[in-house]
Amino acid sequence: MRHLHTILLLCLLSVVLPLTTNAASVANRLSGRILLDVERHGEAWYVYPQDNKRYYLGRAEDAFEIMRSLGLGITNKDLTKISAGENQPQVAGIKIEEDTTATSTPGGVQLLPREELNSSLSERLSGRIVLQVEGAGEAWYINPADNKRYYLGRPADAYQIMRELSLGITKKDLALVPKNFLNESIDEYSSYEYKTIIVANGQTFNVDVVTIDLRDPNLEIITDTGNDDDCDGACSAKSLADFVEDNEGFAGINGTYFCPPDYAACAGKENSYFYPVYNSRLKKFINADNFKYATTGPLLVFDINNKFYYFKDTHKAFISEQNFKNTHFAGIQAAFGNKPRLIEDGWNYLIDWELDDKQTNAKLARNAFAVKDNFVYLVIVYSATVPDLADVLQAMDVTYAINLDGGNSRALYYNGVYKEGPNRDVPNAIVFRKK
Repeated sequence: MRHLHTILLLCLLSVVLPLTTNAASVANRLSGRILLDVERHGEAWYVYPQDNKRYYLGRAEDAFEIMRSLGLGITNKDLTKISAGENQPQVAGIKIEEDTTATSTPGGVQLLPREELNSSLSERLSGRIVLQVEGAGEAWYINPADNKRYYLGRPADAYQIMRELSLGITKKDLALVPKNFLNESIDEYSSYEYKTIIVANGQTFNVDVVTIDLRDPNLEIITDTGNDDDCDGACSAKSLADFVEDNEGFAGINGTYFCPPDYAACAGKENSYFYPVYNSRLKKFINADNFKYATTGPLLVFDINNKFYYFKDTHKAFISEQNFKNTHFAGIQAAFGNKPRLIEDGWNYLIDWELDDKQTNAKLARNAFAVKDNFVYLVIVYSATVPDLADVLQAMDVTYAINLDGGNSRALYYNGVYKEGPNRDVPNAIVFRKK
């Protein structure tokens, strides 16, 4: 049988839903809906109300089995208290009588008055799949749009219901609705994992890790900025999903420290950042003037062949883009700086006096970019200080790592979904895509 998205796209009746950027609120708003990814190949997802996660519906038979497996048993009498959608069949053996005084007929068919329709039951079961436990397990979908019941019938019938009742959604908004599983892999060159890491002092930390193999022949690394030119204040920012999807990427993480708009001290300097970031689209550095300062810190560079370079002191070792080209005989594909440095040559080189009180003591989500051999790691460590972050990266046995902006700026994206975040828009990001 043809793939679900092919059939759904033949008769797209849904509209695209505008959403906010708060992932939890979006999942709540879409609870129980059937979503259609209108910007990719029309893949359909069901947002299960019990966990507000999305389940991939796949082919007709797969979709039908998933929806039935998530079904809730219901008696025939309770089912009849939920209004039927237009042109939907009545419950076998029971029907709703127009005459509100009637209760039975000589033919033995039980008649229920329309006054017994129960709006509170419909609302409570909104978005659920219900199964007739007193029949043959017939499945019905309670559509959240009208709280009416729709008979799923055979797989082909379920297709029709999904086609007619689905809600179109953009890929950026769909990214805000979590999948019903955590760990996943697109192919042999990348993966996402949520795991626990024990550091040398015995502390345990929960960690998100996206691992990307630089030997992927189709891999392209992108560093992107909201502004196309240097910006000292009122700079442009957007969501990580915007950065990833605008570059047709499959993975991404937020970048440097910046001055967030919700900080009073950032008035007039909203979204500005000090550290140089190479804009891969424009093939130039943003904030290149800051290469000359010792406070610029380390710089990570990838050339056009995905070869990695680490510069401990940007002002001494990197100096400029032209100096890099003259020294290494290679063009730059992506580059970014940030502080503090964490791991160099496998050793923890975090300098305590470079940290402020919040970095030293606040237990927040902390982000890092790390490299070992042919692998890149996009890392988020939870309930950690910056020294904790360095300890985790050392336990991961990476060769180089630098700190990224964390806390409310944290965001990690992989294979069409936020694995963490977003909480605020960011002015730059690191993105991975296939050529």
